[in-house]
Amino acid sequence: MKDAAQQDILSIQHLDLDPYSRPAEPADCYSLILVQTGEGYGAVNGNPFAYRAGDLFLIGIREAYQFQVTQPTTGYWLSFSPAFVNTLLPTDRPGWTCLDPAAWRSREAVTTDATERANLGALIAILLSEERSRRPLTGNPVVEGVMKTLFSLVDRLVAQRGVAAPVQPTFSSDITRRVIAYISQHISEPQRLRIDTIADEFNYSPGHLRALFRQQVGDSMQQFIIRHKLKLVALKLRHTSLTIAQIADEFGFADVCHLNKQFKRQYNHTPTFYRQGLSA
Repeated sequence: MKDAAQQDILSIQHLDLDPYSRPAEPADCYSLILVQTGEGYGAVNGNPFAYRAGDLFLIGIREAYQFQVTQPTTGYWLSFSPAFVNTLLPTDRPGWTCLDPAAWRSREAVTTDATERANLGALIAILLSEERSRRPLTGNPVVEGVMKTLFSLVDRLVAQRGVAAPVQPTFSSDITRRVIAYISQHISEPQRLRIDTIADEFNYSPGHLRALFRQQVGDSMQQFIIRHKLKLVALKLRHTSLTIAQIADEFGFADVCHLNKQFKRQYNHTPTFYRQGLSA
């Protein structure tokens, strides 16, 4: 039996998230998400980014992801397998750049303007119309034409953004991806980020899990957690008016002094100075 990556799969679902919900896990597929309303934070393979209405981003095959919703979020979630993408491509044509996870390594969502949102919305409306009419989404010339146009449009948006970001590691180990997803999900719960607690969650010995994680990621689990927290702190400083004390409390730092010390080690500035520099 073929696995999901070898099957022609295309699905579209309406995304409706609140702080307590999580979108369904896709199969071995790419996922392209268009945010219509709301805002919050996402993390893919532990690399966090802020999102808001009109943003567009990609989740690669088997990438660990998590959302932290700050305002109820709606949008559309397109999932499609590599086999489906291959049916759209002539043998002599290179693939779409937007489907290469390396193009999204900065993990900043692509922000669209009103015209681009309208164009994307019109394409998605056709897909939804085909689905509501109970027509198959695969082997459907109308859908194939829409998806080719959609990928080409997203390609252009990614190119316009000029994504020349440093390549982040990908993780071949399923357990590593699951651990990263767990860390992202519980990043504001220090008691659940203890090494022994994480090891128990995945039925590993702490020593074995530590060694496996370091081998796959290149950092110790504790270093990864701290860096992940600090990236989220930086996002909060940029996109919210929360006080430093509130941010320190949210992410489980002992106090502001503890956060200041860790943040300065990573960013060479205190959180206060970092925020002031953003408004300068």
